[in-house]
Amino acid sequence: MTARRMRDRWWSRRALLLHLEVAIIAPGCAIAGWWQATRALAGNGLSWFYSVEWPVFAVLAIAGWWYLIHEDPEVYKARRARPRQGNDQTEVEGMMGGQLATMTGTIKTLTVERTAARLARVMAILVGLELALGILALIFVPIGRPSALVPLRGAAFFLVHAVIGLPIALGAALLLVQVRQSTRIARLSGWIGFVGVGFSALGGLMTISHPLRIGGVALMGIGTFVAGFGYLLPTFEKLS
Repeated sequence: MTARRMRDRWWSRRALLLHLEVAIIAPGCAIAGWWQATRALAGNGLSWFYSVEWPVFAVLAIAGWWYLIHEDPEVYKARRARPRQGNDQTEVEGMMGGQLATMTGTIKTLTVERTAARLARVMAILVGLELALGILALIFVPIGRPSALVPLRGAAFFLVHAVIGLPIALGAALLLVQVRQSTRIARLSGWIGFVGVGFSALGGLMTISHPLRIGGVALMGIGTFVAGFGYLLPTFEKLS
């Protein structure tokens, strides 16, 4: 039994796909981080941000691979199962005792999973929109402006980027509540997304002060990518 479980964990079709993904993504991110570090040392100030960001992506890829590989194969199969259509209600009503309770609990779990997955996809879209607006803000709002709550130039981009952070923060908290009794992947998605949104919000506050602005921009970028990765985890898992 142990040998079979080990084989299912490390050498199944799903596991081999995860091995391939991490073998491509993690080294690619590490190489990109090294390249950005060389550009930063050559005098490109913005590359300092990317030289930190890419290694973070590599670590996240390895962490995600580790968690997915060590998920119990039986739990994974149960989570991927879907309730049949048509006569399910009749069949459930015909079951007695523990079988009925077990099936009801499974259906309830699957319903929660679907709801959480839909909310995670919406959050991923919002985080992507926030990233696009953040790039526009970097282009149109001077990075060296004096300390101020709202900049004089590029105020529209700055305010839209700031305002969209409110529904993202509320959605992050709602998803965290939604997945508290869910499976490992759903909980991992909620927590990674929540932490990423928190980093991004902290970075946004840091951009108000001129001496802290570069660090704030870097933290916002890292937080946005971390949140996006977290909210896309259920989608990645479904594709695998």
